[in-house]
Amino acid sequence: MNFTQPRLRLLSILAVTLLVVGCTSYYLFRQSSASVSDNFPAEDMNEGGVEDIGTLARPDVEKRLNYLIHDTGETLSALELVIESEFSLTVDGAKPASEQELQYEELFVPFTSAQVKTALASIQDLRFAQKLFADGSELSFDTSSLDLLWKRAAMPDESVAHQYRPEHLRFRDGSEKNFADVSVQSKVEPDDSVPSPEAIALSVNKPLASLGLTIAYRSYPAFKKVVLDKDHPKVTLDDGQYFQLTALGDSSASLRLSTPKKSTFVVQGLTDAGKALYSNGNNTRSFPSEGDIAALRDFHKALLQTKDDLEQFKTSQAVQQQLEHLTKDLATRGGLLKNTEADYRFEATPQRIVIHVLDPMEDNTAVITEVHNVLGEQTRYIALDRKSDRYGFIDPAGQWLIKPRWVQVQDSVVADIYTLFTLKKSSDPQSDMQEMRDQLAYFPAGSNKLVDLPFEYITQTMDDGLLLVERETNGPYGLYDSRNHRFTLPMKFVNPTVSGNLFIARLGTKTYATEGHYGAYTLAGKEVLPPQFSEIEQNGGYLYTRSADRSRQDVFDLEGKRINLQGYNVIGRFFGEQPLLVQDAKSRKFAFINRQGTLLPIKLPYDEVEPFSNGMAVVGRDRSYGAIDLAGRLQIPLEYNQINSFQTRYAAAVPVGSSSGLVLISRNNQQVKKLGSYSSLKVPDNGNEARYYVEDPSNPDESLVYDADGNLVQKEE
Repeated sequence: MNFTQPRLRLLSILAVTLLVVGCTSYYLFRQSSASVSDNFPAEDMNEGGVEDIGTLARPDVEKRLNYLIHDTGETLSALELVIESEFSLTVDGAKPASEQELQYEELFVPFTSAQVKTALASIQDLRFAQKLFADGSELSFDTSSLDLLWKRAAMPDESVAHQYRPEHLRFRDGSEKNFADVSVQSKVEPDDSVPSPEAIALSVNKPLASLGLTIAYRSYPAFKKVVLDKDHPKVTLDDGQYFQLTALGDSSASLRLSTPKKSTFVVQGLTDAGKALYSNGNNTRSFPSEGDIAALRDFHKALLQTKDDLEQFKTSQAVQQQLEHLTKDLATRGGLLKNTEADYRFEATPQRIVIHVLDPMEDNTAVITEVHNVLGEQTRYIALDRKSDRYGFIDPAGQWLIKPRWVQVQDSVVADIYTLFTLKKSSDPQSDMQEMRDQLAYFPAGSNKLVDLPFEYITQTMDDGLLLVERETNGPYGLYDSRNHRFTLPMKFVNPTVSGNLFIARLGTKTYATEGHYGAYTLAGKEVLPPQFSEIEQNGGYLYTRSADRSRQDVFDLEGKRINLQGYNVIGRFFGEQPLLVQDAKSRKFAFINRQGTLLPIKLPYDEVEPFSNGMAVVGRDRSYGAIDLAGRLQIPLEYNQINSFQTRYAAAVPVGSSSGLVLISRNNQQVKKLGSYSSLKVPDNGNEARYYVEDPSNPDESLVYDADGNLVQKEE
């Protein structure tokens, strides 16, 4: 539809767009003139607006007035027809959302200004970082802890324009300054703010302890929440606001709203479970309120009066001034509410529509009196000389202790130990390039002179300042006491593990070479087990070892005392209160021992014995298998071709006469479930996480996967 220039201008003055429906719009405008008495012949109208009337000749001024009166009358008639239209709820195919197949938006739960202020007052973990230079410093704030707060203080997919302004600065040397006095700007106005995460430059390089911070932000002073559904399609508030659901179905909803002009609203479609459906888009259209139409009606009357009084205006410019005054008055006299029609599309038809109407945003500030520096209190601090692009160390007052000389200096995980980076000529004689070299160094107590450390990497930190350190890549490891700066274990070990108070490692200088055997030591350097084993594993309160020739397995306590008797090999591990399986190296007979190493009176007249798992041990003779309990009683007779480790309740077994038919049996030999022909098993000891992969009788290309209790958990191709 084509609007003439003046009508567009009138409607824009009212800050609305006329609601039109399909092809009826042209009809409304052109046919409504029959009910208006402001009809003028075409030759008596001069089409145009207000802005150029002062340039027209006197006869054309009257024709322009005729045109404005006619056009305003037509607009009023059309608007009145639309406003009088009746809307009723249409529900088409409204179906519950299938929540498993849909994606959802985050549920909008806004914060009011008061709630934002309360949340900011409770903030405890806001911090700033300070970079130190020879001629100043920079501050940056870690505001990630406020992200969720700002998200709730704004509309979805928008952010609050929050800004951060430092105030009172407190330095490590005990001095204090106002931010304005040390800012690099020549003058800092009270409203100068810095949006995070931009750096804030200071003219001083003294380390800060803390500062006061003013946070400027915008938030909603209040909001109203309205819920509409097919049983409650319309809500009207005391102040004249109304909310009407006009259509619901086919994954969409249509609304008609009347809300305050300066407010904003958020619409979400919810499922029965209260989840917000993902919106595929929306379309909104505004139309005038009754107050807007009343203002336009008065404007129309004023135009008629101006025409009646036309002879009183001596010039065309005087007529233009009068009309400009009327137009300005029209712009300020509209109603307080705005009317909106909106269509929303969702991934499924919502069960209800939730509307949040947010009051106009207001400017707010919050003051946090103590924001601390993440750079802790130190005797000396790393600083950069930006002229030479080199690093050195300064004292808490910002004075150089060690002048800049390094390309980079980094803190380590240990106080007073630093990594120093320098550029040196490449070791390749054919190259003129420089290589970056790094060196660990520390400050001895009471000294400002760095001392190089005899290792390159700190691999692990422990209590009391102990460090697991490595000399070079793939090189040897040792234990270093960083408090007293001495080794508790020399750098002659590889493949180390530290567990509790024990250091287990193999003698050697290269991780990829087998040069020695494993030993165990306390962190203080005392030998627990000599370096003569091919393997040492700490499990619980015991050390399990394998001899250098791998022919013997023993168990020791953490003091290095052997638990099993000489000549018996250990099979398995102590677990809970279950005894440990051992085997005589000469006779090949099995036995169980307790944690003191005493042989238990459990008779084992079997060719094969497995360690206990969940209180049952599988035994076998002549390739037939059963299981005994902790007292040695044969609870499962020797009538199976195979029995796997018992889980919490059951074990998977293959009965005699069945080559691949897997069944679950209980501790008293009751067959619980037939699983069928299996392809593979995953059966842990002393757990209940077993998985049995059984052929699907209906589809040989797929496997049925059962858990330890015989429940079908999935299918696999």
